[in-house]
Amino acid sequence: MRKLYQEFGLEDRPCVLCGGKTFTLICEGDRYGFDLDKQICDQCGLVQTSPAVKKDFLNVFYRDHYRRLYTKRNDVDHSGLVREQREKGKRFLEYLQKTEVASKLQDLAVIELGCSSGGIIETFKPHCRSVQGCDLDVEAIRYGREQLKLDLEVSEFPTQLPAGPRLFILSHVLEHTHDPLASLKQIKSLMTADDYLFIEVPGLNLVGEGAYSYDLKSYFHLAHVTDFSEGTLRALAARAGYDVLSCNETVTALLRPSAQEELPWQRSDKDTPENILRIEKARTKR
Repeated sequence: MRKLYQEFGLEDRPCVLCGGKTFTLICEGDRYGFDLDKQICDQCGLVQTSPAVKKDFLNVFYRDHYRRLYTKRNDVDHSGLVREQREKGKRFLEYLQKTEVASKLQDLAVIELGCSSGGIIETFKPHCRSVQGCDLDVEAIRYGREQLKLDLEVSEFPTQLPAGPRLFILSHVLEHTHDPLASLKQIKSLMTADDYLFIEVPGLNLVGEGAYSYDLKSYFHLAHVTDFSEGTLRALAARAGYDVLSCNETVTALLRPSAQEELPWQRSDKDTPENILRIEKARTKR
């Protein structure tokens, strides 16, 4: 895997949220010891890998290496992953029960992008009109089809969509994409005004509350192109043309497509190098 990383190399590019070109270095290296830099954009405050890993590297990495790196096993235990996914599904349902989706869920078709083996949508199945999912992991899709009897396909985006109102799910996917702004715009192009988008990504600020044992180096990950806070996810959603119905520092959010191509946004006063220092001090004070 390190040979693959060295072969593809890194690329300089502007901030994936705002297009800014100046950054402040906050961390060298990730939990696996790869020599990448995590930097915070001086303009919008989004933390990201800069220079960035290339899209071609990510394609090969996710196809051949990611799941084994994540599970630390050569043979992937899909049944174990499904158990984890079911727990996420229960937590997502609890979150949605506190939103306007609660009264509409039974009438929604649920579509998960990056569904892996489908444990999340399996949990949603009794509560909504229909479920389907897509993922580029061939083995995971096969497991979900054969063992869970779910409507899954090997694809980055769904090739067919049901009529009527829908809830799209993007769980721990956006932080992995080469261009998260373009990904959100692509998803919006699939949506109608009656649809919703549910997103969860790892929350950077939770490290200061004890996640990842208070250790930013453990949080930073080769596979995570961007590292979101509530503020930067809200800003990215606005730039992609979504209304944010709810969002927190987990980072978990519910969005709806706006009629506008882009909405106004502003930098959160929490997304600063000083906040990164606060998180780091939380570890040293333990």
